[in-house]
Amino acid sequence: MIYYVLQSFTLKKYPAELSLTALICLMGMVEGAITTLVFERDMTVWLMGWDSKLLAVVYSGVVCSGIAYYVQGFVIKERGPVFVTSFSPLCMIITAVLGFVVLSEQIHLGSIIGAIFIVFGLYTVVWGKSKDQRSSPEDEKLGAALHDLPVTVTDGK
Repeated sequence: MIYYVLQSFTLKKYPAELSLTALICLMGMVEGAITTLVFERDMTVWLMGWDSKLLAVVYSGVVCSGIAYYVQGFVIKERGPVFVTSFSPLCMIITAVLGFVVLSEQIHLGSIIGAIFIVFGLYTVVWGKSKDQRSSPEDEKLGAALHDLPVTVTDGK
């Protein structure tokens, strides 16, 4: 959630989503490379051939990072960070279902209960945010101005 709020503030001062996406991916690559150099002493982990490993890296970089960050940036700029985070539970559910169907992973009761709590919590935040947006400062000023108007009551005769 903090990442989306930070991205929202960044997009207000730097409105180019595509170049921001490129910068995010570049910094992620640099941080990942430094971490790998520090913790992995075997240099053969850097070798890639023309196989499924290369396909996985390219797919992850282009689709999971590049396109996803660009779309997130666009939606954050248009609707705000809360709207983007409201779809996080949906991603979690899709991942669990695909893991069950494609990889034959077992789904445990604790995972389901935890997912319910996470979904409930995030949608409570989204509900609160929608209530917050309805009472804007302009609405409060208008309500105060209408409240101060003189009212005369006539009998209608």
